[in-house]
Amino acid sequence: MRRIVKRTLGFYGMRRPLSILILALVDVLALFAGLAFAGYLVGGGGRLAQILPLLPIMVVVWIAVFAAHDLYDRATNRRNPGALIGAVLWGAGLLVFGSAIYEESGYGLGEVLLASAVALLVSGGLRTLYERMIERIYRRGLGRVPTILVGEPASRTRVRDVMETKPGSYACVGEMDLPDGGGVDLAGLRTMLDRTGARNVVLSGAEKLGDAEFLNLLRSMRLRKVRVELVPGAVTLMGSTPVLSENMGLPLLEVGYPRLDNTQRALKRMLDVGGSALGLLVLSPLLLGVAALIKFTSPGPVFFKQKRVGADEKVFLCYKFRSMYSDAEARQAELEAKNEADGAIFKMQNDPRVTPIGRFIRRWSIDELPQLINVLRGEMSLVGPRPLPIRDFEKMTARHKMRLAAIPGCSGYWQISGRSNLSFEDMIRLDLYYIENWSLGLDVKIILKTVHAVIRHEGAY
Repeated sequence: MRRIVKRTLGFYGMRRPLSILILALVDVLALFAGLAFAGYLVGGGGRLAQILPLLPIMVVVWIAVFAAHDLYDRATNRRNPGALIGAVLWGAGLLVFGSAIYEESGYGLGEVLLASAVALLVSGGLRTLYERMIERIYRRGLGRVPTILVGEPASRTRVRDVMETKPGSYACVGEMDLPDGGGVDLAGLRTMLDRTGARNVVLSGAEKLGDAEFLNLLRSMRLRKVRVELVPGAVTLMGSTPVLSENMGLPLLEVGYPRLDNTQRALKRMLDVGGSALGLLVLSPLLLGVAALIKFTSPGPVFFKQKRVGADEKVFLCYKFRSMYSDAEARQAELEAKNEADGAIFKMQNDPRVTPIGRFIRRWSIDELPQLINVLRGEMSLVGPRPLPIRDFEKMTARHKMRLAAIPGCSGYWQISGRSNLSFEDMIRLDLYYIENWSLGLDVKIILKTVHAVIRHEGAY
């Protein structure tokens, strides 16, 4: 049971939806209990049968009222007894209004008030039981969010002591110093995040960071889906109201990268999931045929899996159809002198490592199709800067690495502008232009032009 709970709570993205679902079911159960008790007490059970057709509407309204009172929000908001009482009173008022319109229900003012009182007791009791259960899980060390503390030693010690004194939803898995006059070591923080699997960063002393440094930190964490929370100073606490206390014993202020395009980004992800799933389904006969050809014409695996550097320097396994002989990577060192591309990337138009089948699937860009799996997993997008191998990444300058500020894509501005016919600097320039001018409309335009570029074999070898 402990392993099941631990594994379930490990899906951090599902915690909040699961919590909302459980609490909504609790409130619906409380409503049913109140109506059933009042109906049975007054009408012997016949009253409840009369309102059965209205129950779906009543449930929707009931949940909407509870949601309006933040009872499905974070723990600090939903645990407010006043909000629960207010929600039940509002719900009772709407039930009285509804019973006056639908007189056939037989529920008068007395029955509604009795039902609401029972619903309040049941909902309050079950919610208290739920919160106690969550606290008990945290006390046992299960389900805590792995957190990295960033700040000066004294402030980190204070935060860590509070976390240990009052076990809550956080577990400290790493610490990083914030030197005087210096910014956050993003490279070191990324390494620590990869090593510990942390999903949260608590930053103390954010006022010492410059605007550009702070925004770079937020952008980096947003790309990794890592939450950033600040330990505010006394001045912030005195002059600010949006301060949250996330079950930790001290106030925290949650911040995020500017989200002016959140709707478009959600639509982009929907386009990625829908497009990649449809592509894998429609192209499955082609994918199976190519896989068979690769398997029967040269020794080695069907897929070529290579570590590539994605958004915010996060390394992932990129999938491609194997278009080279199985010893291709081992032979690259001897071919470095024959590199025909400038800058950090490696390209040869007549690479001797490419198999005959590989030359064909490269010409038609079929070798890239397995990357739809990466898109479905969220590691890539249909459109974005191309992910480059670690070998190329290590040769990049700081300016070149700015292209990692977006999720890499199967296609991008570089692909529709000439691909391998362009220089490395041209690729960087086009990638940065895409990042600065991104829109959902631009993605659709690039997807349509990608089809045209594939048919014309532009820069494909």
